[in-house]
Amino acid sequence: MLTALDAHHVAAEVFNFKSLMIVMLAAFIVPILVSRGKRIAVPIVVGELVAGIIIGPSVLGWVVVEGQAMEFLRDFGLAYLMFIAGMEIDFNMLAKIAKGNADTEDSGFLKNPMFLGTASFALTLTLSIGISFLLVARGLADSAWMFALILSTTSLGVVLPVLKERSLNETPFGQTLLLTALLADFVTMLLISIYATYIVAGGLDVRMLLVFLLFVAFAFLHRTSHFMSRIPWIKDLVEELSHATAQIKLRASLVLMVGFIVLSELLQSEMILGAFIAGVIVSLITESEDRRVEKDLEAFGFSFFIPIFFVLVGVGFDLNILLASREAMLLMPILLLAALTVKFLPALLFRAAFSWRETLAAGSLLSARLSLIIAASLIALDLNLIDDATNSAIILVAVFTVTFAPLLFAALMPEADVIEISKRERGSRALTKFLSALDTLNIEFEREDLTAMFGMFDLDNDGSIEIEEFIAIIEGDHSHEDLDVL
Repeated sequence: MLTALDAHHVAAEVFNFKSLMIVMLAAFIVPILVSRGKRIAVPIVVGELVAGIIIGPSVLGWVVVEGQAMEFLRDFGLAYLMFIAGMEIDFNMLAKIAKGNADTEDSGFLKNPMFLGTASFALTLTLSIGISFLLVARGLADSAWMFALILSTTSLGVVLPVLKERSLNETPFGQTLLLTALLADFVTMLLISIYATYIVAGGLDVRMLLVFLLFVAFAFLHRTSHFMSRIPWIKDLVEELSHATAQIKLRASLVLMVGFIVLSELLQSEMILGAFIAGVIVSLITESEDRRVEKDLEAFGFSFFIPIFFVLVGVGFDLNILLASREAMLLMPILLLAALTVKFLPALLFRAAFSWRETLAAGSLLSARLSLIIAASLIALDLNLIDDATNSAIILVAVFTVTFAPLLFAALMPEADVIEISKRERGSRALTKFLSALDTLNIEFEREDLTAMFGMFDLDNDGSIEIEEFIAIIEGDHSHEDLDVL
């Protein structure tokens, strides 16, 4: 009979916390080392992948991805990454693009962001299919359709921060890039899920259509959440349980994510699609004052599950198998060239609306791959559509593109070329930062308090504040003041 002590020993054999400690230590050290790099801004995720390669079987052999616990951490980290990717979709931005489309109909559809984004991705997918069939014909790949989807991927998680950093996300150029990246991420994810179902079913099957039930669930939850948010007692209960130890909004978001993962499994589709749709729902139903929930979810993910995922992907990278495979070594440069070609050539369509410099910069930024190409490669590996050596070659392509694509974009779009924003736009962004800071600190003011505070700057008692006086207070040194109230 198995005693409690024996069961404890069995559990200890199944999962070794020493491996987790090494992985977490690597995830902790990587940002510190990466931040020291001055000449080349290496993304943290690249550092995590390299750290995984070092501590994995390829070099030191300290950690291996074996056992249900380590596989769960890797898979859940991937799901959480797709969940965050779904939350990154800014529906306010999409509304602005739609409004811009309506405003620019008379200027020609060739300059329309919706047309350029859709046409660019369609051409990317077409080129990827053609190149993939050539690879299969030359014996360098086994599944043309899966390789086509892998080549079609991009990384909205790379495109969005780079554009925001240069204040380009609100411009027609930035919105066209964002729309193109969004289409590439979402459509390829959907097609990968459908194709995986096709492979599992062994051919065309009605189960391939079950994936669309995820969108039915999406529409139902969207409608239901808006209806319930109007019920006073539910709204009050949620607000009451949103602080301290309850954190009901965070719990609801995580339940939603896991629920859609389970639903994806029941519908025999890929979990990354379910997690992504759950993130979209959170982004869609989250009100402006609740953006702190998204920040908390991101902090939770990027401090634990997501770093573990990238480190374990590095651990699973087998350098010895890659070097021993002549086909994979030959495939790697061809795959890199193909990955750049299917993004740069379609980006030439942007020349109809933008300069040559912007057109080439768009091609460089859209060629960056990261999470989705790694996810697609892992799915292909699980389905035996590629081998370990090919998976390692794809990971190296992702590392190369996500490192150098943003650098090339920065070289083509120097700071001097960034469009000057208006005074009103600058003020709007500063106000957004200020309000976001208040939300982060969870500070609330009574109307009377605000009236009294701003009244201090109404020196002439005429209802208008002295801007310079207000700025002087904001810019001043507050270190000597009692700010415990914050």
